[in-house]
Amino acid sequence: MKMRFSKNIKIFSLLWIAAIATSGCQKFLDVTPKGKFIPKYIKDYEELASNPSYSSNGNAVLERLSDNIYLSDARISTSLTQNTTKAYQWAPELYVETETDGAWDPMYNNIYNANIIIQDVEKLTDGTELQRTQVLGDAFFNRAYAYWCLINTYGKDYDANTAATDLGIPLITIPDLEAKPSRATVAEVYQLILQDLLKAKDQLPAAAKNVYRNDKTAALALLARVYQSMDNYPEAKKYAAEALQLKNTLFDYNTLSFKDPLKPSAAGVNNRPVDYLHPEMISYKATSFGSILTGLCVSPDFLSVLGTKDLRYVFNFSNLESNGKPTTELYAIYLRFDLSYNIAVPEMMLIVAEAEARSGQIAPALLQLNTLRKKRFKPADYADLTAATADDALKLVIDERRRELFGKGLRWFDMRRLDSDPRFRKAYTRANTGGTYKLEPGSPVFVQQIPPKVMLLNPGILPNPR
Repeated sequence: MKMRFSKNIKIFSLLWIAAIATSGCQKFLDVTPKGKFIPKYIKDYEELASNPSYSSNGNAVLERLSDNIYLSDARISTSLTQNTTKAYQWAPELYVETETDGAWDPMYNNIYNANIIIQDVEKLTDGTELQRTQVLGDAFFNRAYAYWCLINTYGKDYDANTAATDLGIPLITIPDLEAKPSRATVAEVYQLILQDLLKAKDQLPAAAKNVYRNDKTAALALLARVYQSMDNYPEAKKYAAEALQLKNTLFDYNTLSFKDPLKPSAAGVNNRPVDYLHPEMISYKATSFGSILTGLCVSPDFLSVLGTKDLRYVFNFSNLESNGKPTTELYAIYLRFDLSYNIAVPEMMLIVAEAEARSGQIAPALLQLNTLRKKRFKPADYADLTAATADDALKLVIDERRRELFGKGLRWFDMRRLDSDPRFRKAYTRANTGGTYKLEPGSPVFVQQIPPKVMLLNPGILPNPR
């Protein structure tokens, strides 16, 4: 189902990496506008701030990197050269020299468009000050979100002891098509992200004009996510709690049912909310490759955490194929739904719960978990979680994050983050028997390969160790 608005939203789309074959030379920022839309008036900047690409460019390959899924040996053998298969195998390199990926280019495209707004909108003479302020807030939010996605893919996980020297990603803060930036440090990237979001939370309205625009709750929620990725759990809890004061709606999975229980994959689900209208949504986010999990199975390790009575299992996986016949796969197959990357209420609850558990507050942590879980089980199957120690409570939180945030682009980031915590650091191993696919603690694969084409166009960008 596609979104429709009465207002025509023009898309000002710029490709951040492009080579003009006839030019005789290649520029790192060789980009040109598509069409003839050049923003001049406040309505143009409002439409640029509503560009759907800000919300729809989530990196789907993150789902193949996570330990939640299983790809059969037969499927691997027929797709060995595909970067999505290499991602599943945790291969050091996913792309050959002439390739780029679906994460770098779209996010830097969004950064470029956000930079246009940040540079020019306050110079406008038309429109109201409130309009200009809110559009500026959108730009700061969108730039921060793009940089957070990029740094958590291509830079090292944040470590306060080394962030000032760890290589991050290029920082572009003006719309300069000729720039050939080197990599900033992880600390510098996070500094800009926080600066942008702290501005955005004060500039954005209480309620966004549409799902492609942002509001204050979204900025608070993203601040919570960013601080959590920095292991700053008190600040993460602070902003998650503020977001929950403004939005705390939970959806009850007990209202879901299969249209045809004998063909759950083909017939679909009754009452399943549309992602851009989901009652739990704080900020609408999606991926342009929502079918990346089609034909994949639940990993046995994830299944041991999820369990078959959890409604998040029931309405995401099935032992029946689309024709209603039992699957020949070793494990239950993923039902064919588009992925939702929404920043949502449950994630904020889990951020609060993790902060509580890490500070030794067992009861408040469990309260968040059990409040959420009551909406994820049939009453007859539900039981409160209990914990004797803070470490036990923290383990429950991490497991609940894995259950609740499946298919939302976050498990890989959790795997990176938890690799620095001795309580959770481990070797990950796929269940395949046709080959051995293992991700060792401290592996350089936790920092993904910078696309070779990017480094070809800008030799000043150093590669990540492989």
